Amino acid sequence: MNCSYNDITELSISGDLRAVPDRRRGPTPIIGRYTLWGGRRRKARRDGDKKDHIFVDLYSTRLLVAVLFLLSLSCLDAFLTLELINKGVVYEANPVMAFFLDKGVFQFSLIKFTITSLSLIVMCLLKNVNITRICLPVIINIYLIVVGYELYLYIVV
Repeated sequence: MNCSYNDITELSISGDLRAVPDRRRGPTPIIGRYTLWGGRRRKARRDGDKKDHIFVDLYSTRLLVAVLFLLSLSCLDAFLTLELINKGVVYEANPVMAFFLDKGVFQFSLIKFTITSLSLIVMCLLKNVNITRICLPVIINIYLIVVGYELYLYIVV
């Protein structure tokens, strides 16, 4: 690097002693090269970065278990819903899912799984946002109540 005496003097007077420009051009992207292959960052290093840099490279095992559990509950909900509809005990109250149920069981199951999976991917990417940290346990509890009620109906009726 060719720095003249005036450049060094100007840098020392301005208080910025870095001769190399900052390598970070912007915040961490949502989807980057480390999204699938992993990186090193689990959380923001500084308190000031917690609000600006919400995306990280590594995800906790606890989050993986929560996501897989929620996906399993969604699949169990779909199965129990289909069984209860076949028995004539319930009907699909969600108009979007009722539309796909009219198209067929495969379409219903595929759309339910796809919507749930895409939602969980977004929640994983936004895991450091407060609303996600609040919503994930709430959604799990709602699904537990729904599946518990469906199991009750399945066993009793």
